[in-house]
Amino acid sequence: MEYEELCRNILDNIGESDNIVQAFHCITRLRLIVKDKDKVDFDGLKKIEGVLQVLDAAGQVQIVIGTQVEDVYHEFCEVAGIPEGGSVDADYDPEKGDEGDILTQTMGGGSDAAKGGRFAWVTRLLDALAAIVTPALYGIIAGGMLKGVTATIVAFGWLSSKDPNIVVLNAVADAPFYFMPFIIGYSSANRFKVNPAFGLCVAGMIMYPTFMSNADGLTSLPFLFFNIPIINYKNTIFPVILGVWVFSLIFRLIDKHIHKNIRIVFSGFLAFLIAGPIILAFVAPLGNWIGVAMASFFGTFFTVAGPLAGALFCGIIPLTIIFGIKGWSVVELDNLSRLGYDYMLPNFFYSNLAVSGAVLAASLKLKQGTSSKSTAVSTGLLAILGVTEPALYGIAVPMKVPLYASMAGGAIAGAVAMLLGVHTYAFSMPGITSIATYVDGGSNFFMLLITMAVAWASSFAISYAITKKEAA
Repeated sequence: MEYEELCRNILDNIGESDNIVQAFHCITRLRLIVKDKDKVDFDGLKKIEGVLQVLDAAGQVQIVIGTQVEDVYHEFCEVAGIPEGGSVDADYDPEKGDEGDILTQTMGGGSDAAKGGRFAWVTRLLDALAAIVTPALYGIIAGGMLKGVTATIVAFGWLSSKDPNIVVLNAVADAPFYFMPFIIGYSSANRFKVNPAFGLCVAGMIMYPTFMSNADGLTSLPFLFFNIPIINYKNTIFPVILGVWVFSLIFRLIDKHIHKNIRIVFSGFLAFLIAGPIILAFVAPLGNWIGVAMASFFGTFFTVAGPLAGALFCGIIPLTIIFGIKGWSVVELDNLSRLGYDYMLPNFFYSNLAVSGAVLAASLKLKQGTSSKSTAVSTGLLAILGVTEPALYGIAVPMKVPLYASMAGGAIAGAVAMLLGVHTYAFSMPGITSIATYVDGGSNFFMLLITMAVAWASSFAISYAITKKEAA
C-alpha cells in the first residue's frame, strides 16, 4: 500500500484503533472523531511526513493531508481495521455524547462537540452541511466543468445551442444540477445514519411530477387538516436535507419500538406514512424558505456593500480555510439554482490565485536548493489549480508575510470583481481549470481575466516587497 507507513504513524499518534469513533474525510483533510483526545499526540501528528497540519476543531481531529486524502483515507481505514465512514464501537454513541441534544444526535459531533459551549450547535450545523455537500461535489463539479465547455463552444460560434451534439452534452452536464435533490438526499441519509434508499425516496417525494408540473395550476393540495404547498424543488438543497433529517428522527423513533423480526416491513412504512405528509406540508417549504432567505441576505450584502463586501469576504477566505470554517458551497449551489449565477464562488478562485502569487513571490526570497524553496514553488503552482492548503500550511502560515499578502491581494481582487460584476454560471473547483464556467457570451469572461491578473499580481508584489531575503 502506497500510504501504509503514513497511516500507521497517524494511528500510533491518535491512541490506536480503539480510540477512534468515526473516520471520514473532506477534499483535503482526514477527519477523526475520537473517544479521548488526551490520548492524541498532536505534536507527534504534526511531525509525520505527509501531514501538512493538524487541527482540533468541530469536535474532530482534522489531519490536513492534501489532494491525495481520499487514497490515504481508504488505506487508513484498512490499516486501522475500521469501516469507512461508520462508527467503530457499538458501545459508544458519537452523536449523542455526554450531553447530546437532538441536533448533536443527528448532525454529528461527539462528546467534545456536545460540550462546545453555547454556540457549539453552529459548528455542528456547518460541519453537517459540509459533510453532506462534499460527497456530492464530485458529480456537481464534473457537470459544472462540462457546462463551461459547452458554453464556450456556443459562445465562440463553433456550434449552435440547438445543435444535437450540444443538446446531448447539456443533458449530461445538467443532470447533477436538475436532480441535485437525489444526490443530496443520498449523502444526507449517510450523514443522518439511515438507509440511503430512504434519502433517495425523500428526494423523490419533493420531486414528484405532480408537484413539479404545478398540479394543473394549483398552489396547494388539501391533505387531511392542512394544505401541501406546490413548490418546484428542482436544484434545491435545504428542503431535502431537512426532509431526510426529520425522516431519520421519525424512523429511528418507530424502529426502536418495533420488534426486529418485523422492522423491515413496518418501520419504513410507518415512517413514510407519518413523515411524508409532514415533510411535504411543513419541512420542505421551510427548507425552501431558508434557501430564499439566505440568497436574499447575501444578495443584499453584496449589492449594498458592493466592493467593500467583496474585499471583506475574499480577504478572509485564507483564514476560513486555515480554521476549517466551511459550508459556503451550500450557499453557492443555492445561488446557482435560484439565480442561474453565483458571485461568492469566484472569490475563492481569486483568493487561491492570491495565495499562489504570494507564495511564489516568497519562493524567490528563499535560499536556492532548500526544501522550503521547492515546497513554495510546488504548492504555489498547485494553488493555481484550486488547492491552497499545502501552500497555506507549508509556507504562508509559517512565514506569515505570504499569508498577509494573500489576504490583501484577495481583498483587492474581491473589490475589483464586485466593481466589474464578475459571476460564475456553474459550480466548479475554484482554480484555473474553471475559467470556462465564466463564459456568458458577453464581457463577463474578460472581466474575470482582469480580476485574475489583479489577484495574482497584487499579492505577488506585496509578498515580494515585504518578504525578507534569506541569507545565502
